[in-house]
Formats: sequence, structure tokens, C-alpha cells
Amino acid sequence: MPASTPASVTPTYPDALDQIVGRAGALFTLPAVAVEVLRLTESPRVDVHALKECIERDPALTVKILRVVNSSLFGLPREVSDLNQALALLGIKPLKLLALGFSLPEGLFLSAARDQLDWYWKTSLVRAVSAREISEQLFGKPGDDAFLAGLLQDIGVLVLLSEFREPYAALLSEAIASQSDLAALERESLGFDHRQLTAGLLKRWNLPSLLVTAIGAEQDIRYWAHNKAEHAHLVRVLHLAELFAQLIGQRRLSVLPDLLDAGEAYCELDKSKLNDLIATLEPKVRQLAGVLSLPLAGGEDYLQIIVQAHEQMSRVAESVAAPLSRGLANEAANPIEGDCRETQAMALARQLRASFEDFYRGTTAAALAETPPTSAAASTEEPNLFAATVSRVAASQAALAGTSELETRLTLEVGRCRSLRRPVGLAIVAFQPSELLSSLEEGLLERYLDRACRAADPHLTVERLGPLRRVVVLPGRDRHEAVTAARHVHDELRALIEPLVRREQLTPVIAGAGVAWAATPAKNFRAVSLLETADRCLTAALRTGGVKSLEVS
Repeated sequence: MPASTPASVTPTYPDALDQIVGRAGALFTLPAVAVEVLRLTESPRVDVHALKECIERDPALTVKILRVVNSSLFGLPREVSDLNQALALLGIKPLKLLALGFSLPEGLFLSAARDQLDWYWKTSLVRAVSAREISEQLFGKPGDDAFLAGLLQDIGVLVLLSEFREPYAALLSEAIASQSDLAALERESLGFDHRQLTAGLLKRWNLPSLLVTAIGAEQDIRYWAHNKAEHAHLVRVLHLAELFAQLIGQRRLSVLPDLLDAGEAYCELDKSKLNDLIATLEPKVRQLAGVLSLPLAGGEDYLQIIVQAHEQMSRVAESVAAPLSRGLANEAANPIEGDCRETQAMALARQLRASFEDFYRGTTAAALAETPPTSAAASTEEPNLFAATVSRVAASQAALAGTSELETRLTLEVGRCRSLRRPVGLAIVAFQPSELLSSLEEGLLERYLDRACRAADPHLTVERLGPLRRVVVLPGRDRHEAVTAARHVHDELRALIEPLVRREQLTPVIAGAGVAWAATPAKNFRAVSLLETADRCLTAALRTGGVKSLEVS
């Protein structure tokens, strides 16, 4: 099953994800030692002595760090007996990441049952160790960030257990029992999954932005295979590690084809490299479990799980190739039971959705009550299309008239790209303004514009060009890359607004994007011509929705 596009994982209700993050952030806070570690490591010149004293204030944390440092996970040349040696041999960053990873609020675990905690820790440990080994063995890059991200990624599961209790606990238990795709069930129920919730909570805790962005990114093979963003490597590693965790930690044998597809696209992973990597994981996972005093149920042979997954993949391929009657006879054991399991999981997903809708209505009722009602005349009067067109053109001209600061920054960016002999692109993304929109709806669309631009690539420069317009600067992007980036933003916007329009919770509105780019800017190239051309393309795009583009010579 191919990964969904980054636009597919979006909150079903406006700001619902932010509300849950806010509640969880107020309820669960990082321990004092972790907060102090973050403060001490913000400066480029870290006070090593103060950092050591801070960690030593938590003896249990100190013991955990020293035990994991002395494990085969780090492969240090000699045994470390105190934090001074750990700092000298490991460096600040790995020690900081270990301190953060082993300092979770205890209250997060109170809502989980025993089997759910076993599932949580087994999945998290396999993912963390896999992420580190994948980064180092397959990509040849340090694995410290990947280890921490893998360890923390499922915090959102604990938050959802705390927030929704019985409905989510039932869904999680059924997903564990039936080896279902938990994230897919969450998206069906909530419109987002636990990884996005984790990212929001980690951002609130001020954890490194690289970790937050990578954990929250949608794991789309086609999008990330050759992406050059700063966090792209970590997204690729986490995607592979998540598939390892599902295959090994949860015994979801059906994900093997996805793992092989992603591995081939990201790092030319084949069956031989896969077997070599699997062979190194089991002892390291068990060692990490020992460090954290977490007994792992069962004594699975990881290589045997891979063999079983290959056998299942072969059976599926044979059943597809065989005639229908033979394929039905050769299906996996208890196909009816599997269908029942899927039906039961979806029924529980619907129950969770009902609880989620109650949550959303309860947390937004006060805000809606304070909103001034739209006048009857405004709600019933037919729109004047000519007036709307004139208004749109006037708004466009007014917006472009006040862009002196943006023009200056764009001129500098064009000059930089010219000196590097690279192309430069620019996109204007906007909603079609309408007098039918209430002030509340317009504010919501503004937030969605900002969210969509960040989701496409959080490292892009985004400038405000009026309430319902954003300029996205795309240095180094050729025609295909610039249009692709604009389409990602446009698709994200559609995914955000269409469910609300279908439920008549939002006035129908058109989203569009205009793209302009220059392959090789000359010395006399006018940077503002990119802005003007993108604006003309946007005018055309807003007639029907979509993305329009032109090259500026």
C-alpha cells in the first residue's frame, strides 16, 4: 500500500489538534531536569559542568544514561564510569538526547493498561534501535537524532489514551489484537494520527525543531525519496524504522512489501541488506529494554519473522496470479475472521469519532457563542460577480503595491541564486476572497494558509501578502520542483477545507496558486517580475481552482 500524500493527514475539525495539544501540554510537563537540560543546551557554548551537575540531580536518569552508553548501541572503545567520561567520549548532543529521551512525564503512562504498555514499549524500542542502525548502517550518518525521534514518536498514543480513555483504549486494543494499521484508524476517527499529536506536544516542550518536523511529517515515499530539505533524511529514516517496528515489534507481516519499496527508494535496501540489519537488531533491542527495566514479552527470532513475512508475501502473489477459484481456496487462514476483525476495528473507530465530535463541540462552544452573527441580508443575498471580480483585482493591486520589503528580500534571493547559477521560483497561494465569508471563517482560512505552507516545507520563506494570500519563495527550484511545491500547498488547503464545506460548516471557497520561475536570472533581471507573473497566474488559477505557472525570461 503506497504512502498517502502529505496532504492526507489533516485535522477533521478546525484547531482540534491544537486544542488537544494545549490540554496535554498543560497536564503533562517535562520533569525539571529535562527542562534544565534544554535550557543549558540552547547556547552554542554549553556549560559542560552545569550540564553534568543538572543530570546528576536525577540519580535514576544518570544510571540509565551510563548503562545505555556502555551498551553496544554506542560501541565506545572503553567502559564509561561517570558522566565526565560520557561527556568526553560521547559529546554534548548525544548526552542531551539521551537525557530528553529518558525523561518523560510519569503521568503519561497512567491511562495505559498492561498490554497496551507492553505494545507501546516494544514498538518504541524496536523503532528507536532500528532508526539508529538504519541511519548509521544504510545512510552512513549519525543516528542520535533518529534514536530519540524513534523513542518519542508514540507519545501521542499515551495522550489519546488520557484524553479519550475507553473509546480510544478499545480501538488501540483491537488494533493490537488484529494487527491493524493504528494510524489509519486514527485518521478515520480523528482526521489526524498520533504522530502529529506527538509533534505538537514536543514542539510545546521546546524540543529541537528538526525532531518535531520529522516526526510530524507524512511519510510519503515519492515525496521524500529525493527531497533536499534539512529534515528529509530523518523523515526517511523514521519511515523505515516505523515499518521495522510494525513488522518486528507488532508482527504486521503485511508491511514487508512497503518496507522493501521504501528501502529501495531511499537507500537501495535489498533483501540481503535487510537480513544483515535484522540480525543486529534483536540483541540491541533487548539491551535497551534492560537499561530501561522493561521486560519484553516473548522471545521472537527476528529473522524468523522476516522469513514468515516473505512466505506470506509469496502466498499473496500466488493467489493474485492464480485463477479466482484457486485464489479463494488458497487465502490465508481464517479470511472470514480477518474480515470480522476489520469490521470490528472500523466500528470502534466510529465510536471514537463520536467521542471526538463531543470533545470538539464542548471545547469550541464558548468561542462560537462569542462570534457576532452574520446578517440575514449578507447570508441570503446573491453574490454580485462583477463586484467580486473588481474587488479581487483591487485587492491584488493593493497587495502588490505594498511589497517594498518583500521586493528587497526577493532581489537579494535572486542575486544569490544568480551567483550560484541556480534557478529561482516564487508561488502566491491564496483563497478567493468573498463577501459571503464571515470574520470567523476568514480567520480560520488565514490559519489554514499558514499551516499548509508550513506542511509543504517548514524551511521555505513564507511572506504575508494580505489576509488570504501568502508568498512562498522557492530558491533553487526548477519548474517541476516549484510547481510541485505549490501543488502540495494547494492539496493541503483542499484537504483542510473540503470536509468542512461538505458538512456545511464553512462557506464554499476556491483555493489557487500562481507560480513563476526563472531558469537563469540575468544581471538585469527584475526580481519583482516574479511577483507580478505569479500574481497573473494566480488570477487565472482562482477562476476554477488549481495551480497555474509561467516562466519569466
